[in-house]
Amino acid sequence: MKFMQLIRKIGDPGKRSTWQIIGFFILIPIILCWFLWSSFIEKPPALLTPDEALLEAILLDTADLPAPWSPEDIDTERVSVPNGIGKILWFRQFFDRPWINIREEAYVYQSEEAAQQGYENQLSEYVRFELQGWNAVPAFSFSPHADEIHSSCAEAYINGQHIFSCAVVGRYERVVTVVGGNIFDKRWLTVDQFRQVLITADRKANLSRHKQ
Repeated sequence: MKFMQLIRKIGDPGKRSTWQIIGFFILIPIILCWFLWSSFIEKPPALLTPDEALLEAILLDTADLPAPWSPEDIDTERVSVPNGIGKILWFRQFFDRPWINIREEAYVYQSEEAAQQGYENQLSEYVRFELQGWNAVPAFSFSPHADEIHSSCAEAYINGQHIFSCAVVGRYERVVTVVGGNIFDKRWLTVDQFRQVLITADRKANLSRHKQ
């Protein structure tokens, strides 16, 4: 008897609206909890295109820096170039001395022809430097794997410290890299340390040939 009375109450239009209201107040907290829970779930990273993956693979990271470098400041910037993609990294050893730095620019172009033009454009960025052949700087001498490579250095003084501000531009088929830094005489970033960075950058860029 009581069961039949309950059925009649549920079927009654007036009673049905009450059940709908109750269901509404039950459903809303459930939906809110679901949204909060889903917002804390780590979303899978966006898939990289082949060229984006290649770009990330050739870039320097902190493990490639000379000991005892442990940069306090790292900046990254994605850049657009005609027929390609690029990224710039700045490793600064100290927050309050930004001139103590190593930087790298890396670009992946859609074709070797576009990379050739990109290489020439990068060389033109350093016209204020006296462009030199690779062997003109003996301390940098090693056997690079690049199809084309050029180094440029300018002598300067920063806060009374003697430096060479140097940049090395290289092309590896569709990839163009620029590795730069301020080289000091005896500390922070020496010629030998910068040379090791160049060797590592050259090796990583050369590996891109097998991924293009």
